[in-house]
Amino acid sequence: MPNSKSNKPAVTKKVAPKKVAPKKTAVKKIVAKKTVAKKATPKKSWVTQTKAELFNKSDTFCVLPWIHLHTTPTGQAGPCCISTSCADNIGVGNSNRDSLEELVNSPKMKKLRVDMINGVKNAECDNCHRHDEKGVPSARADFNNTWQTLPKIMDIVKATEKDGTVKDFKMKYFDIRFSNICNFKCRTCGSAFSSQWEQEDIKSKEKTGIPFWAEIVPKGNRKAFLDEIVAQVPNFEIAYFAGGEPLITDEHYVLLDYMIKTGNTDIELRYNSNISNFKYKKKDVFKLWNMFTKPIKIYASIDHIGDRAEYIRHGTVWKTIEENFKRIKEERNIKIEVNTVYSIFNAITISHFYKFMIDNHYYTPESGIWTLYCMNAPEHLSVHVLPEDYKAQADQQLDLTISYMTDLGFRENQIDQIKQAKSWLNSKHTWAEQSQEFKEELCRLDDLRGETFEQTFPELQHLYKKPVSLRP
Repeated sequence: MPNSKSNKPAVTKKVAPKKVAPKKTAVKKIVAKKTVAKKATPKKSWVTQTKAELFNKSDTFCVLPWIHLHTTPTGQAGPCCISTSCADNIGVGNSNRDSLEELVNSPKMKKLRVDMINGVKNAECDNCHRHDEKGVPSARADFNNTWQTLPKIMDIVKATEKDGTVKDFKMKYFDIRFSNICNFKCRTCGSAFSSQWEQEDIKSKEKTGIPFWAEIVPKGNRKAFLDEIVAQVPNFEIAYFAGGEPLITDEHYVLLDYMIKTGNTDIELRYNSNISNFKYKKKDVFKLWNMFTKPIKIYASIDHIGDRAEYIRHGTVWKTIEENFKRIKEERNIKIEVNTVYSIFNAITISHFYKFMIDNHYYTPESGIWTLYCMNAPEHLSVHVLPEDYKAQADQQLDLTISYMTDLGFRENQIDQIKQAKSWLNSKHTWAEQSQEFKEELCRLDDLRGETFEQTFPELQHLYKKPVSLRP
């Protein structure tokens, strides 16, 4: 390489006296200097809390608005399935109208994120705040515990814009309900989540005018929105299918087929299912599940046994449910847990239900946690409706269950579900306000379905007396 520092010409050399070589002038070569790009200074995040402060100590923070969006079967969107937006007929938007990006960064979602970071309790999360205040573990706390180990989760949170915007949203947790297709019409459910309920309500309105709001329920299965969700599949860590009844829903199989086709078979599949049907059209769900590397988790919606089960979850054939439960337990790649709605229907006989499941080895100390969901709505079927003397019986039933499980060596986290129900049972007293609706709705549905509350639940028959307004 030429010496670019010298400005002197090259020295001439004499070769012979008669001949002089011409002078050669050294040409100065200009060497371009390499420009080193300066590293961009990372933008300082306005989120200053540590992971522990947000995930473990905050009473307002929930990780879901950063990794998840929920839509109900009607397309109404919210930050999660128990958020206020899922029940207020408004939502944060609607998948029948809005894109995924518009929903994720809607004004309500952006404000919710800002409030959560700033320690402000947002009305969107009232259900979880109520559980927190009553000492009942909330979904908020459970989700934070589950997702705080996700790699780079704090990078996702800290990248939030100051107005709450999340750019380049990646759905880690899937829970989209595309329609209300269901083969059951459970007493604690309604037309928004059950096509059977929807049809029954419309027929009832035509005959009696009740319920006055009955109508065809819009479905949240717009193709463009489904395509957006399918495109998010590579980001999924957990896919939770619920309904309606997910195992008889077209979109469920569209997603499973795409996961298998693209090799995204390391996603953890979870289901909330009535476990009544495992074949849909030409699909055998067991064959599809065998393509996935992680165990399938099924939360079986079972609220009681025998005729009580068939009354509470209309459409149930108890013998079929019990046989299907046994079959699932025999599968190596499937883990099954019971998910029970704790309501007025099972509160007085809950120990009998648990004893049956335990004695038949459907629930053991080695099983996953049997979730006893402390239902808040519909209010007229909540355990809060029970009069004081009935609550005393319900409390005794929970104590009997705790003692039985303790004697058999069940784990503390399994028994905690029962203990938490004790707190919930006595946290509110609503018989005076809700008794009329309780009686009227029982009467209306018993007449429509050809069922008899007093015969199925003799332990509660004195609560029920047909209201004068509904007598022939």
